[in-house]
Amino acid sequence: ILITGATGNTGLPLVRHLASAGVAVRALIHSPSKKSLVEQKNVEIIIGDFAIAGLVERALEGISRAYLLSPASPDLVKHQINFVNSAKIMGIKHLVKLSAFGTAPDSPMGLLRWHAEVEEYIRQSGINYTFLHPHSFMENLLSYSQSVIKEGAIYSPLGETKTSVISVEDIAAAAAVVLTDGGHVGKTYNLTGPEALNFSEIAGILGDVIGKPVKYVRIPYQAAKARMIKSGMPAWLAEDMVLLMQSWGNGKESIVSNYVEQLTRNRPISLHEFFLKHRNRFLAAA
Repeated sequence: ILITGATGNTGLPLVRHLASAGVAVRALIHSPSKKSLVEQKNVEIIIGDFAIAGLVERALEGISRAYLLSPASPDLVKHQINFVNSAKIMGIKHLVKLSAFGTAPDSPMGLLRWHAEVEEYIRQSGINYTFLHPHSFMENLLSYSQSVIKEGAIYSPLGETKTSVISVEDIAAAAAVVLTDGGHVGKTYNLTGPEALNFSEIAGILGDVIGKPVKYVRIPYQAAKARMIKSGMPAWLAEDMVLLMQSWGNGKESIVSNYVEQLTRNRPISLHEFFLKHRNRFLAAA
């Protein structure tokens, strides 16, 4: 099984999940400096670049199934279509693509429209496929650690809007089943956590876990955009995120699916469990 984006948010836990289960994995990584992250038994490492078809085809030699993930970029469509073309040439039997919750050709968010464009291209390619649409990552909430330590607060423009955030570990576990089980061709799975929560509830859960109050402060969308850019997010992606958040409120973002449990036979990690695991990140003593 080829895992692209093997050192990314979902690619890395997926590599570790499969390798620890004894599955032979080839990990495609872009940066040689990250090689140590995926070095373990049952993992073959290959350095590659989506922009170079010859390198992609070399990565696909002897591969029957592949996990398609590439960084958020204005070149996403071009890079992933390059990969699909190479996968077809190399006779890949099953392609599992990671998109995102809300992927649709009419999405207000450019990134979600791009995912939809690639998905349609895969459908037309004739390659067997499965699409994964995970909701926002719980891990993104770790970015609030400094504001919690310094100000006892988390900031968001979403108000009472509820979202069903999911841990990347659950996304990886679901992807591992889809890649190894073989019974998911033609399916699209919306992957969520076990509950839908607004930011006031998220702050309350975090406060209970760390043993001190955490307040939720609602901020304007443009202030949220500025914070994202300051944290290192590209301006185009921050603008995309604002457009997406502004479109929420129709209830779709609060959907809770049972696909993680259906696929893995395990209940997805709750936010309380997640915060317990990362408790020290939110404490000044850490």
